[in-house]
Amino acid sequence: MPRRSKADAERHAPRSDAAERERLEAQCQRLELRAEAAERMLRETVSTISHDLRNSLSVIVVSARMLMRSVPQEGSGRRQLEAITRAADEINQLAQDLVDAMSIESGSLKIGKGAHEVEPILDKAIELIGPTVALKPLEIAKELPHDVPPIACDRDRIVQVLATLLGNAMRFTPKGGRITVRAEVSGTDARFSISDTGPGIASEMQPLLFARHAPARRPLGQGMGLAAFVTKGIVEAHGGTIWVESSPGQGSTFFFTIPAAGLSVRAPETERA
Repeated sequence: MPRRSKADAERHAPRSDAAERERLEAQCQRLELRAEAAERMLRETVSTISHDLRNSLSVIVVSARMLMRSVPQEGSGRRQLEAITRAADEINQLAQDLVDAMSIESGSLKIGKGAHEVEPILDKAIELIGPTVALKPLEIAKELPHDVPPIACDRDRIVQVLATLLGNAMRFTPKGGRITVRAEVSGTDARFSISDTGPGIASEMQPLLFARHAPARRPLGQGMGLAAFVTKGIVEAHGGTIWVESSPGQGSTFFFTIPAAGLSVRAPETERA
């Protein structure tokens, strides 16, 4: 068999390299399509399970609340019914968080934007956690300067963010403590803040609060798990930012910004006078 010359080998090498590149590219494309199909199937499965789970939970919640109407405030079994309701509400929110987290990771989270007044949004979020706050009990204060403009947002999503942050503050604030929810103008944004009188968060833990996978051994009061990741995704989908300021023993304040629908929409009182 005649030996190939060096020139022949060099002449055939580019063809071999090109064929190998084409083969690898085709294989990568097949793997990418398979990965996309698997991810799509996972999202659909999580969505279906979440939907079915929430339907069952709604039956539990409605039944528990109907029973509570027939049980005196200090009656036997009242605390157990309240505990069942709180647990069902938390599982219901976790199911929604799972769906939202999948949407955020895939870049498919749906956000509708319109101009919305801030005060009704704050009031709705406070209303949602009101029954649980009354059981602890805690004081919730709302601070809203007159010059805060409407914001460009998906109203229900921002209510979700506020309710999540308020719920977290409520969870880690001792009985008789205080939670303050505030909105104010910050440049071309509205800046929201939720402050509590809880245990505070160590500085080394703060960068991990909004991670998709929280540390396995998170100290008490230091983070919200999946809900924090979802909250961050919703805020960033609006073009805002979210962060926390806290020190151990000094409580915590969570901030987030949402672009204003137009700072000129509502002028300060001094300008309107």
